[in-house]
Amino acid sequence: MKIGISELDEMLGEIEEGNILLLETIGTLGEEVILEMLKENKENAVAFVTKKMRDRLKEIPELTKLKLIVLGEEVFPAELYAISFKLRNLFEGAHVGFFLLHPLLVFHSPTTVYKFFSEIALIVQEKKVVLTAIIDKRLVDERILAMFENLATYVIDIVEVVEGFRIRRGIRVKKSPKGGTGFYKFEIRNGKLVIGEPIE
Repeated sequence: MKIGISELDEMLGEIEEGNILLLETIGTLGEEVILEMLKENKENAVAFVTKKMRDRLKEIPELTKLKLIVLGEEVFPAELYAISFKLRNLFEGAHVGFFLLHPLLVFHSPTTVYKFFSEIALIVQEKKVVLTAIIDKRLVDERILAMFENLATYVIDIVEVVEGFRIRRGIRVKKSPKGGTGFYKFEIRNGKLVIGEPIE
């Protein structure tokens, strides 16, 4: 699988079925990475979303036919087994955008969500799907974050640094079979993530 962002695809290489790509971010920063992945792989894509994200996806022309599983309608936050059941019943080779770690961390303890994500990782391997998930680094401590990273084959780290009146954003590959990278500048232009020069 390719993400659809040429610079990231070059850094990561082909993402094989049965693997997890974890985006470590702040808030919703970096959702564009999952959106590009869904557009690039829309024939085989499925998204686990909140109602708010569902409404956002419906406004993207390339994703109007995307299969959506909505938190609070098809699955409920208190019933983690319902999410794993839906994932287990996906077709083999699906490309899954998983936007639910943030809301689940609001409803459950980080340890409970980690145990749930461990189960998800096993299903990903069994079903040979590729799952791209996003996690807000502020919602977990470093130890729990490292445990999530251990379940993922690929980890992309996104940071935002405020310098005076300027916001500087950086993105790097933190974990990958090809190895990690340093930070690169990135910005969002017209809803697209643009990766620039390395940050010294």
